[in-house]
Amino acid sequence: MPLQKDDVIECSIESLAFGGRGVAHVDGMAVFVAGGLPGDTVTARVVKAKKRFAEAELETVVTPSSNRVEPKCPHFGVCGGCAIQDLDYAEQVAQKAAQVENALKRIGKAEGFTMDPPASSPSIWNYRNKMEFVFEQRDDGLHLGLRTDSPAGEKGLSPVLDVEECRLCADRDMEILRTVREFARASGLPAYDPSEDEGFWRHLVIRRTALNESMVHIITAETPRYYDRAEGLGETLADRFPELTSFVHSSRARRSLAATGEKVVFRLGTKTVEEMVEHGDRQARYHIAPNAFFQTNTGGAGELFGTIREFGGFTGNETLLDLYCGCGAIGIFLADKVARVVGVEISEEAVSKAWSSAKLNGLENCEFTAATLDSPAALKALPKTDVLVIDPPRAGIHESTAKTILGLSPKKILAVSCDPSTLARDVQRLSEKYELKRARAVDMFPHTHHIETVALLELR
Repeated sequence: MPLQKDDVIECSIESLAFGGRGVAHVDGMAVFVAGGLPGDTVTARVVKAKKRFAEAELETVVTPSSNRVEPKCPHFGVCGGCAIQDLDYAEQVAQKAAQVENALKRIGKAEGFTMDPPASSPSIWNYRNKMEFVFEQRDDGLHLGLRTDSPAGEKGLSPVLDVEECRLCADRDMEILRTVREFARASGLPAYDPSEDEGFWRHLVIRRTALNESMVHIITAETPRYYDRAEGLGETLADRFPELTSFVHSSRARRSLAATGEKVVFRLGTKTVEEMVEHGDRQARYHIAPNAFFQTNTGGAGELFGTIREFGGFTGNETLLDLYCGCGAIGIFLADKVARVVGVEISEEAVSKAWSSAKLNGLENCEFTAATLDSPAALKALPKTDVLVIDPPRAGIHESTAKTILGLSPKKILAVSCDPSTLARDVQRLSEKYELKRARAVDMFPHTHHIETVALLELR
């Protein structure tokens, strides 16, 4: 009899699926068990049953895995941040690397490539250089923290947890969080409710760089009559945390839940903070703006960029085209190894910071352009290139972009991805002309299910 919702089953967890759920098989059917770890024997309650698979929630651990460890964070199991903090770190990395290899073979139809040993994060605690916290208004008042873990099978936004500790970021960031929470509650202004398009406080973003510069970015609704409250928050933080490099207040009118501002309203200190990434004898510095995308693990970024340098096998004569270049992080890190870097990015603000970061590093062989990659005209205007770097959003490259890449026919493609499934799909899309040669999982996000991958594709 096939599995039914609310069935309680006993099963052995064989591996981790991308997303952090344990994988078991019951009567030939795959069962994804939230909370199950490889090596566990568990009882689990089925919350969703389909023809080919089922989803279940852990009830009891009958026999624990030898790789189970005691989680450090008091919020573990409630906060939605660290899904696998109770799994030994070496096993976390091994499972993530296996997910990457499986996706490339199963979805990407790739064969004969080398799966390089995975790169671990240099630090597995206090490694995050950026934390995004969200405000929420409930009947019992204002809350500021991280969203709780959603039960298996449930959709929609989960409630915000007032986190008091987070082992992924600096202790000082937790002090800033508590100060902001107290100030916002005392302000008498409610948190923003996107369903009603009402309220004021939206997001708190804290950045802390390897050079020990720090930025607090408060994002509110576009309500000018309350802007003095956010200004008062900035002055309070500057007084209580004199080492703070920058405070930025920006407003956001759109209802979407992205933790980015649309208009800068008030600023104390500098417009940007300075970050430094290093690997081996290579160092590069970057100007980071409030809304900038940058790898959230600085030490891990060194491992990631170092892998790209290694896979590239550069001679010094190449023209490097960096698509989805953001603030130019990868291209700038590789600029000493190639003749020319051309970066393309949709965000004009990011392109502006890419130029200033290139200047900061004394580089004269870099150029950056703001353009959409969805436009056929923009794609046709791309220069001929020897090596292509692509680091697209989680959804991967658009089909039209894949066709343009095939038309450009660079000798090498260095593909960077935060989603093994979409990377594998893109590898398959490019397989008409390109063969996957090497891949390496790079763990930028210890204790979470996320994993970065660098893949080397060569023209057939």
